[in-house]
Amino acid sequence: MKSNVNTILMMGKTGSGKGTQSELLSKKLGFEVFSTGDEFRKLRARKDALGERVRSEYDQGILMPHWYASYLFENAFLNLEPSKGLVCEGIGRKEPEARLFDEVAKWLERDYIVFELVVSDEEVIKRQLLRGRMDSNDEAKIKVRLNEYRTYTEQAINFFKSINKVIGIDGMSTPEKIHEEVLKKLSEHNG
Repeated sequence: MKSNVNTILMMGKTGSGKGTQSELLSKKLGFEVFSTGDEFRKLRARKDALGERVRSEYDQGILMPHWYASYLFENAFLNLEPSKGLVCEGIGRKEPEARLFDEVAKWLERDYIVFELVVSDEEVIKRQLLRGRMDSNDEAKIKVRLNEYRTYTEQAINFFKSINKVIGIDGMSTPEKIHEEVLKKLSEHNG
């Protein structure tokens, strides 16, 4: 069955390589990248009440409300030319957001797939400590983010699995090898 996937979601634990793989895929396919994490980092930097609120939760490793993340991706979707491809990173981290993403994508007639980058907790901790960003600069913060993943994002991924949208990718290899696997699976999917 031939597919015309023009929207790709990168999902996985914090530090699984979603951002790196999104950028590599964007360069290879000419797709734009939309990252809710990047959007929240911009909001975090603001010197107003909203920036303070986002900073407070973001720096603890807590996921932002699904309705706010949904607002950001809906805005990106609605302002995107239908012919343009999009790689999304950090979208659908809670089940209501995943369900809404599916609904919006269907309404806009954007065929999509989800790549789930699978990595161990130990690898996540190692990668995040090396990255050293404010939201992941100590093991306690990383464990909060892993708990948020297990509490919320696993349910969202299970929703996408229930509608046959997920392709699992071993995220433990080098970025280049993971990228090769993503391209191979995408090609097989588009058949």
